[in-house]
This record gives sequence, C-alpha cells and structure tokens, in this order.
Amino acid sequence: MMNLKKYDGKCVRIIDSSGDAFDGICRYNCAEYGEHEYGRAEESLQIENFLFFERHIKDIQSLDENTGPYGRFLDPYGKLEILTVEDGIDSIEDVLFSEENEHVMRLLCCLEEYLNPDLTLTLPDREEVLATLRKLLEVNTDPNIQDKTWHILNGQGS
Repeated sequence: MMNLKKYDGKCVRIIDSSGDAFDGICRYNCAEYGEHEYGRAEESLQIENFLFFERHIKDIQSLDENTGPYGRFLDPYGKLEILTVEDGIDSIEDVLFSEENEHVMRLLCCLEEYLNPDLTLTLPDREEVLATLRKLLEVNTDPNIQDKTWHILNGQGS
C-alpha cells in the first residue's frame, strides 16, 4: 500500500497501471472524499482534471528536485496535456485558467504544436482555442505565460 498523502502538493510523475506517465502537481484525496465525490471509498491523487485511484497507480516518482530546461518537469508537455487538448475546449479552459502556472505553460507548449499548420495534428475547436488564448492574455499576468501566448497567437496570424 502506497502512502499517497505524502505527495499532496508535490510535483510528481504517476505511472498508471497501463504504463502511461502523467506529470504534474497533485492533490491528495482521502477515501471519504472519493466516496462522496466519485462513489469510490479509495484514496487518490489528482492532477488538474485527472484522477488516479491508488489501485491504478503502478509507481510514483517525485519531480520536485528536478531542475532543467522545463523546470521540475522532464519534458515540455506530456500525456496529460495531450489528453486535455483531445478532450476539447472545456478541458483546455479548465487548465489555462487554473492557478497552476506550470500546468498552464505545459498546456501552452502542447497547444503550440497542435496549432502549427505544418503538422498534421488535429485540434478540436481551433477558433475557440485561439479566442481562449486571447482571453488568457487578459487574465494571466505571468510574463512567461504572456510571452508564450503572444508567440502562439502571432504564429497563427491572430
């Protein structure tokens, strides 16, 4: 049995039972919360909108000590961001307007690739995503996010 509580508020890489890796700053949810919110009396970790119940977690690695070109993260973005983009505009907005600027930046890196006209990636709700990025400029004052968002929008002729 894992001690999930020790990862509350930490930057982690969760390997799920399928072997997929999900990176992010997680919140711990106790079994009572799981029962109340999801009908499952099981502890879990949550990264943005993704929930990982203990029995589906194969491994957890702390990323808090990492320092590199992507901060605590090993890559500019990962599976969590790809699934967020594929899920559509509501999920994209949930992350872009969250309080975790590191998650916002990772999603921006992912969106930049999906919005690249030279690639064959499909972006659902392209025009809505561009409008959401314009809104992001109005509400998020972090200079790195501002720069990245401007860069993405300017690359789209917006």
